[in-house]
Amino acid sequence: MFGSSSSPTKEHHESPIASHPAAKPTSGPGSIPGGLNLNAVNEDGVDDDSRNSLSSPTGRKSQDETGHNGEKKRRSSGIAKAGALFSSAKNSFHIHNSPNSTPEDSQLVPQPTAMQKLGKTDPALSVPQGSLNNSAGESRPGPRSTFRVGVTEDKNKKCRRTMEDTHAYLYNFLSTPAPNIGSDSESMSSSMKSHLSKDTQKSSSSLSTSPPPGSHVVETDNGYFAIFDGHAGTFAADWCGKKLHVLLEDMIRKNPNTPVPELLDQTFTNVDQQLDKLPLKNSGCTAICAVLRWEDRIPNSNSATGSTAIAPAAAAAVKAASEAPTSDSKSDVSQNPTPQSKAMLPGFASTTPMPKLQNSASRQRVLYTANVGDARIVLCRNGKALRLSYDHKGSDENEGKRISNAGGLILNNRVNGVLAVTRALGDAYMKDLVTGHPYTTETVIQPDIDEFLILACDGLWDVCTDQEAVDLIRHTHDPQHASRLLVDHALARFSTDNLSCMVVRFDNSKLQQTVERKTEPIGVEGDPPSIKAGGISEADAIVGEARKSMGDAGHVLHSDVRSEDGLEEEKARVSQEIIREEEEKEVGPEVDPEGLKNVQTR
Repeated sequence: MFGSSSSPTKEHHESPIASHPAAKPTSGPGSIPGGLNLNAVNEDGVDDDSRNSLSSPTGRKSQDETGHNGEKKRRSSGIAKAGALFSSAKNSFHIHNSPNSTPEDSQLVPQPTAMQKLGKTDPALSVPQGSLNNSAGESRPGPRSTFRVGVTEDKNKKCRRTMEDTHAYLYNFLSTPAPNIGSDSESMSSSMKSHLSKDTQKSSSSLSTSPPPGSHVVETDNGYFAIFDGHAGTFAADWCGKKLHVLLEDMIRKNPNTPVPELLDQTFTNVDQQLDKLPLKNSGCTAICAVLRWEDRIPNSNSATGSTAIAPAAAAAVKAASEAPTSDSKSDVSQNPTPQSKAMLPGFASTTPMPKLQNSASRQRVLYTANVGDARIVLCRNGKALRLSYDHKGSDENEGKRISNAGGLILNNRVNGVLAVTRALGDAYMKDLVTGHPYTTETVIQPDIDEFLILACDGLWDVCTDQEAVDLIRHTHDPQHASRLLVDHALARFSTDNLSCMVVRFDNSKLQQTVERKTEPIGVEGDPPSIKAGGISEADAIVGEARKSMGDAGHVLHSDVRSEDGLEEEKARVSQEIIREEEEKEVGPEVDPEGLKNVQTR
């Protein structure tokens, strides 16, 4: 069984192949990135090399005719123009000399990025990029890892000036919580609502300090994978790449008995709320996120997957027992089943003790996905492509009806003529129409037939069907090479967008051994790797190290030294700086520039 949610049947067709020629940037000994040519330019606007190659020999004047002063003047003019161009290039890259430096000891210092500036108020945003440009930081597989990740990204420089995609992955995401009866089974909804209504910019309390001495990362073999396709700048995508997994872990800790799809929805809502408080209201991103984790599950014929995670089932059993203490009330529950009672194992009474549930449980590998927009995830099951996401586009009939019911309209397959996707994170200026609520799925991985995952932005899917992508890389077992093949394929098909592709290849033999209990269990609280003292999650360790590095470098977190009012003032000041820097960036094909201007001027 796969997926507690499924995408409606859609028409799959090949996009027409069209070439979009673009001017090539100037290259050569006298050029720098950005197409600025530093060859000497004469007073007529033509560089000396071009003039020498194009002029007729009979049209040249001799040195005697021009005179020594004329030649010197021409050279001085060329040098001056070259100097002016070089100065302009420095400004375009935000490179400045130290105010006290001399021409001999001047230093080229790059200006901090938007995330680095905000990192002084939130250490999670200061985490350096890891291998393969991983926004979550440096994450490597452990000896018990049952999957490998490969990522390839390409700006597609022939069609795009900027790269607006980001991605993140973790090899040791948070351990699956053990059942915690009574913690949140009754107050689950109210606790999440209160959590979201508070200052949502505060992360888990475990991130407030550096990792304690003697702490270590708990190997869980639980994976987190995400791709964010930005539009109207990179800000929203960059922020999500640094923060979404941190917020999701925090949400799981606070609500251990809540089903993961519901937690993913709440996390996406949390992200939207936080982005709304940050600068660049026009910036947004589509997102595809997946959590692959080990769970103890019990059979459940009412579930689309055929089983239920033991924590929600146990919490539902306890709640049903407290609400139906008599035989009469039990019969009422059976006649009018609630979602909680449906989650219980048929045949187990509401008074079933927890040990009996645990004895009936089996360790399984479960994949949870959530997406907004047109980024996509595909599972290869026995060679067949199974899509586990939903494309939220203006051309989709269901989404068009939702937009219309919300008071908007679809013009040229765009929301109010502006945005090509109907769901996204960010885009605060039209959040009443472009919701951040994701499409979610729940899939039990079958070790004998499930082979790999493909996560990619629409730059790939615009020119490649799900099955074509699966067929192309099925026999390529190195995930890094497989991701490169998919990106190269999209470029060869004349994709006109940024390209980001992540391939997650399963180690089926290791998976089978863990499922059959032939190896020590892993991934769930209470398993041997998790009971060693001092264990922390990989995300907490990465953020804690980033915080420690900032302190070692002499950078003081504003949250440590400023009052709440002072911190808000600092955030406002940094926000204005970011707005000035980002407002000139390319908006991307997902946004119609003229439509955006019309919305901004209303």
